[in-house]
Amino acid sequence: MTLLADTIAVAPRFARSANLERDATRLEPLQGYVVTARALDVAERVAATAADGGAGGAWSLTGPYGSGKSSLGLLVDAAFGPPGDARRMAEQLIGDASDSVGRLVREAHERHGTGASGFHRGLVTARRESLSRTVLRALNSAVCRAYGDPPPRGMLRCN
Repeated sequence: MTLLADTIAVAPRFARSANLERDATRLEPLQGYVVTARALDVAERVAATAADGGAGGAWSLTGPYGSGKSSLGLLVDAAFGPPGDARRMAEQLIGDASDSVGRLVREAHERHGTGASGFHRGLVTARRESLSRTVLRALNSAVCRAYGDPPPRGMLRCN
């Protein structure tokens, strides 16, 4: 008798979940990423807000376990991050899915002069803590990613 496992194999990238904090600097979560209509909608909303010159925004992704929230967060993070392989890969994935959204991402960088540095991006996964603590961790994440460790007297540290 032929088993299903003899016929179908799950690609390793789908065998483990993505983690925002752990995977933010890695290319592997973007390799083979499939930009769905929902993911494209999120990327378009973020890019449109930035391209229109707004002060910025905050987005919260909710959904069931395993639905791709962290992977999508990593895609958007890379697209708006500093130049490098991750941003190139994210821009390619988004641009292949939609020329207009790819153009919006580029316009956002041009509008804010972030082509050489990327936007300040604060990635956090919610915990059982006050909302103010979560926002503070996100801001700390953005500062640490952009500038490195804060002065020694600071209460928060970069990992």
